[in-house]
Amino acid sequence: MIGAPALAANAAMRSGAGLCRISAPKDALLTVLTLCPTATGFPLPARDAKPFLEFADTHDALVVGPGLGVSATTRRLVIDLIERHHGPMLLDADALNILAGLESSEWPQRRDWSNIVLTPHMGEFMRLMAAVAKRGATLTPDAAMRSADSTPSGRSLVDDEPSTADGVPLEVAPSAVPAVASPPAAEPTGTDRSALAELLSRATGCVVVLKGADTVVALGSRFAVNRSGNPAMATGGSGDVLSGVIGTFLAQGYPPDEAALLGAHIHGLAGDIAAREVGDIGVLATDLITRLPAAIRQHMKS
Repeated sequence: MIGAPALAANAAMRSGAGLCRISAPKDALLTVLTLCPTATGFPLPARDAKPFLEFADTHDALVVGPGLGVSATTRRLVIDLIERHHGPMLLDADALNILAGLESSEWPQRRDWSNIVLTPHMGEFMRLMAAVAKRGATLTPDAAMRSADSTPSGRSLVDDEPSTADGVPLEVAPSAVPAVASPPAAEPTGTDRSALAELLSRATGCVVVLKGADTVVALGSRFAVNRSGNPAMATGGSGDVLSGVIGTFLAQGYPPDEAALLGAHIHGLAGDIAAREVGDIGVLATDLITRLPAAIRQHMKS
């Protein structure tokens, strides 16, 4: 999918990255770079991954997965990156699908998962949790819901005031998450999903950004719910834009949880600006990208 990496790279540049490189299959790379002419390119290896891993190590942060595909070659490459690249990275889209398709014995070995950000939507979340369960995880969503309902374990990522250390305005989800007796008729949102994001974060050791209405950011048993954004953003490519924004803040040196919080908030602000200017219908992912600088300015004034 040639549009996905281009959207992520354009978003990274619009949100403050000084340089962005796109790696894609050689026969698609030129087309991708045409969609993001400010980026440079590096062809994905067909066989020997060593040059690519050395290339990856020269960067401040990686965004892995948008438009990647799930072939045997890319599957091996994602595993190698997780195991051998120790810098911060964000896994989205097909990188998540690759993880979800692994057997327990194939799961990557990594010393520290805490500098990895996972950005699943609900479908990707369910597939990832199934893969985690195959590895022997004892937690289940129902158990996590009951635990959060009966104990004060669901602490907010933000202390006291509804903002992070760098001033991101976020409404804090309540510490008690109501138990769900039966599957909801519609996709859960907000506090209904905070226990789910916590569950995946605790099971993997990663920061989890559970996308959707009221995106939840979880780090272990701590979580926050982002309130910026609107339904007009529910359009193809919006998630790729979010990945690029968070990737930029990772590259700037923000801790992964703060990069995720700030990225989700700025992404939503860009969507709010786009909805005001374009309307509730017809907002494109590219509209979000062009409004990222304005969203950052608005955040800095708040």
